[in-house]
Amino acid sequence: MAQDNTAPATKKDIKILMDEIGKLYDANLKWKEEITRHFDVVAENMHHDLLGAHKDDIENLKNAKNDHEQRIHRLEKHTELVAA
Repeated sequence: MAQDNTAPATKKDIKILMDEIGKLYDANLKWKEEITRHFDVVAENMHHDLLGAHKDDIENLKNAKNDHEQRIHRLEKHTELVAA
């Protein structure tokens, strides 16, 4: 039997169409929520990584300053000079 594509849609046809649209919408919404959740996790990890890197840089600067200060004191002691 040939399909008649010019026949008017019935309430059943419209319900089927709306159900399919609803399924697509739900799937799309879940996909968007998953992407958003993944982005939030990545952003949070980057935030903590940057905080850790910042802390490490501060510690390295403190260590370099202390090493520099010790070196100056050794040179002053060796040359018997005192920095002004």
